[in-house]
Amino acid sequence: MGFLYTPLPFWVAVGAWLVTVGVLAFAFWKNPFKRLQDATLQHVWLAIVVAISVLWASNAWLEDGTVLHLLGATLVVTLFDWGLALIAMGAVIGLAAVVFDAPWDGIGLTFLVFGVFPVAISALLQRACSAWLPRNLFMFIVGQGFVSPAIAVSAAAYLALGAHVALNGGSVLTVPAGYAFSVFLLASGEAWFTGMATALIAVYRPAWVTTYDVRRYRLGGPRT
Repeated sequence: MGFLYTPLPFWVAVGAWLVTVGVLAFAFWKNPFKRLQDATLQHVWLAIVVAISVLWASNAWLEDGTVLHLLGATLVVTLFDWGLALIAMGAVIGLAAVVFDAPWDGIGLTFLVFGVFPVAISALLQRACSAWLPRNLFMFIVGQGFVSPAIAVSAAAYLALGAHVALNGGSVLTVPAGYAFSVFLLASGEAWFTGMATALIAVYRPAWVTTYDVRRYRLGGPRT
C-alpha cells in the first residue's frame, strides 16, 4: 500500500522519515488529545483507526507498484480535527506496515503522501467550508462529507503518481493506463463512504463531531 513495497533511494527514505517524525512531534505538541477527554470519544477515535486500517487492506494494485485505496483521512479531520487525524493516520500506516510485514524505508513516504497530505487538504477545505458555505446541516454534509474527501483523495492519488514518476527518473512510461478513470472511481467511493458516515454521525451522534459547534450547524442541540 502506498510506498510500503516500493524500493526507495536511501536519502529519500531517511528524509521522509525525518519529516514524518517532525510532523508527528508537532501534532503531539499541539496536545490534540484534549478533545478525547470523554471516554466515548476515545472509543470512537480508536474504532475509526481500526476501521480505516481495514479500508487500507482493500486496495487495487496498478502497474509499476502504484496502488489505490480508500484513505478515510477526511472523516477523521471532520470528527477530530487535523492533529488527531495525523496521529490516527500514523497509527493506521504503522498497523498496515506491521500486519503486511513491510520494510521500514517506505513507511515515512507513505505517511507523508497518504496521511499528511490528505489531512492537510481536508483541514484547509474544512476551513474554507466554515468560512464560505451557508451554516446549515445540508451544506455541512455536502461540503465536509462528499466534496472534501473526493478532492483530498484525488490530490493524494496524483501526488503518489508524481512521486512514482520522479522515482523512475521522470519517465511517464510508469503512468498506468486508465489511471485517471481509476482515480475517479476511487474519489467517488471515498466521497460516498465519507459522506454517508458524516451524514449518519451528524444526525444521530452529533457529539462525535468535535470540530464544530453543534449550535452553529444545528446538529441536534447541546453536546452531552
